[in-house]
Amino acid sequence: MYSAVITLQGGTAVPYFLDEDNAWQIKISDLESSISEYKQKGIKPKLLVVINPGNPTGQIFSDKTIQEFIKFAHKHNLTIIADEVYQQNIFKKGAEFHSFRKVVTHMPEPYNKVQILSLNSISKGYTGDCGFRGGYVEAVNVDKKVWEELTKIKDVFNLPTIGGIALDLAVNPPKKGREADETVEQFEKEKQDILSSLKRRAEMCTDYLNKMDNLKSNPVDGAMYAFPQIFFGKGALKEAERRQVHPELMYCMEALEKTGVVTVPVSYTHLRAHETPEHLVCRLLLEKKKTK
Repeated sequence: MYSAVITLQGGTAVPYFLDEDNAWQIKISDLESSISEYKQKGIKPKLLVVINPGNPTGQIFSDKTIQEFIKFAHKHNLTIIADEVYQQNIFKKGAEFHSFRKVVTHMPEPYNKVQILSLNSISKGYTGDCGFRGGYVEAVNVDKKVWEELTKIKDVFNLPTIGGIALDLAVNPPKKGREADETVEQFEKEKQDILSSLKRRAEMCTDYLNKMDNLKSNPVDGAMYAFPQIFFGKGALKEAERRQVHPELMYCMEALEKTGVVTVPVSYTHLRAHETPEHLVCRLLLEKKKTK
């Protein structure tokens, strides 16, 4: 999505890579290398996009790592877009979601002045999928004129009625003392049932992928995706060359035709994992009983 919008606006996307061998965490030195390479080409980056928990890599960034992102953004005069739509989807035991807004407000000057646009959505989290279309952006340290322009865009793209109701419920959920106890309890039960179901699916997906030949997946710590690495033999590579298709696409099409399981080749997502390019994106959608 981000790369598509950048292309539409005539901009240039500056990729940075996560470390698969370290649970998809970030090395700030890699960020420095990426921005230096493109600055030498005459490109001046304006925004730093961070998806936490990660899509499709599923990592969860620590408080310390987020501070490093913020310091990097300050150094290079970047506004941070913090895509935090999966903040409710935390599966790793003991892990905790840290918002950029919370972290930046506890940092000393000048880092606490970094501009941040924090995104959240009702299409993820405990709604579990993209059925509702709605979300919000929270601006931190953003210039008043920029906020006025964002407000104009919001006025043009209004929420559908159902999405608006769902969004209001998400930011202002039922509370005891205001709504009936039965309402609060039912809301919490349904919410936790969905989040628990997604957690089970994340564990199941990782387990199944790692039992398969020529596939390897890190645990899905958060978000709603698995991002397994796939290893192709010489025969498969030769067959893909004969068909004149990318090996990943060939694998995904055969998986769909033979099993009905939909996966996405990473070559179609504008993503690349550093030095390990062959990956698939798997969405956590299936109920457990349907996968046996």
